[in-house]
Amino acid sequence: MDSFTVASELKGTKGDVIAARIEVPILIVMIYGVVGFIRLGWSQDYYLYTYGPVLGGVAASVGLFTYFFLVSVERKKSRKNLLVLLGLLPYFYSVYIIAVLGLYTTYEGMIAKFSFWAMIGGVFWVFLGFHLIYRFYLMTEIVRQHDEKAKLAQRPLRND
Repeated sequence: MDSFTVASELKGTKGDVIAARIEVPILIVMIYGVVGFIRLGWSQDYYLYTYGPVLGGVAASVGLFTYFFLVSVERKKSRKNLLVLLGLLPYFYSVYIIAVLGLYTTYEGMIAKFSFWAMIGGVFWVFLGFHLIYRFYLMTEIVRQHDEKAKLAQRPLRND
């Protein structure tokens, strides 16, 4: 019978800290979206600054925590495919943060109406999106390396 192990970096408090560091940027963008709802209203004219951050943040959070849960249980082929799909949600959300909230806001601050605050805000969003994508990448690398080590340990030794 094969034994299943979880990477030591993702067990207990260490794993919770990693998940929290990934979740903080998501929560910041979701709060920005809620503030956008308060400032701009429920109109769909501003969906990139209201609905996008909030609903994308919910999807990214669900993807992150489901991914984190599935990493800690034994995985079959179908669960590995689900891990890939769930892992794409935080990645796509961080690309949204970098592209829309970061680069487009910087572009608006430079071209549409010149504003140092808009440019500084755009750089902040690019940094935040990069932080999210980098932390999630580190977690997926921990899982990948652990799975590779487990496969190597399960191979029978050959004496040729």
